[in-house]
Amino acid sequence: MLKKVVENPYLNFLSGMVLFITSGYETWTSFGEETLGAHHGILLFSLIHILKVLPDIMEGLAELEEVHEVSK
Repeated sequence: MLKKVVENPYLNFLSGMVLFITSGYETWTSFGEETLGAHHGILLFSLIHILKVLPDIMEGLAELEEVHEVSK
């Protein structure tokens, strides 16, 4: 049960987007400063997380489209 939750691509995409938005905001507000903070690393991690999950989501959408075409 826990494995299904952890490997859910939609949940992983949502968590990556939340990390991206919050760290992106923090990065944007500290744009003028010349310091490297944790939010920069979280922003990079969230981008990798989102890109890792996109193929799974696209595959699922393609399968839904195939089912839709067959059911016509």
